[in-house]
Amino acid sequence: MQRKRPRSLHLLIFLAATGVGVHAPASAAPGVDESQPTEAALRAITDHWGHAEVDGDLGYLEHLFAPEYRSVGPDGRSVPRAKILEHARRNKSSAEERGEERKRRDAFMQAHPTEKLVVIHGQIGIVSYFNAHRGVDSSIRGSDVFVYEGNAWRAVYSLHNGAE
Repeated sequence: MQRKRPRSLHLLIFLAATGVGVHAPASAAPGVDESQPTEAALRAITDHWGHAEVDGDLGYLEHLFAPEYRSVGPDGRSVPRAKILEHARRNKSSAEERGEERKRRDAFMQAHPTEKLVVIHGQIGIVSYFNAHRGVDSSIRGSDVFVYEGNAWRAVYSLHNGAE
């Protein structure tokens, strides 16, 4: 039997990476200025991003995602910005569904300890999520690519795979 995965793979990876198992406020990294071109800002953004998806914070997501943003899943299918925003919009109005998704995420996180590696090169930032037990060189589960423009990090691309 195939187990049901939560809808948002990015959200799963975010939650596993941060260890968040319960709802936290959107300001997941208090005191970190997300507008700075720093590793701390990118870590805070990935935390905030996950909360924004589950809570339906469309304003945050619309600002975060570059117009051409897309997320590519393990099956190679691409999910454009508009579809992710629509999913977040539905989350905003469905408390029962959010609760079920959180339960599935909690179970997933327990089974898949994840850490983050942040690399910044000029105006480009990459956050990679990896299996905490196997290490960064053996198990990248996915990566988010950001560009720093106009004093803000903008997500331009995400790639997720089935690595354990």
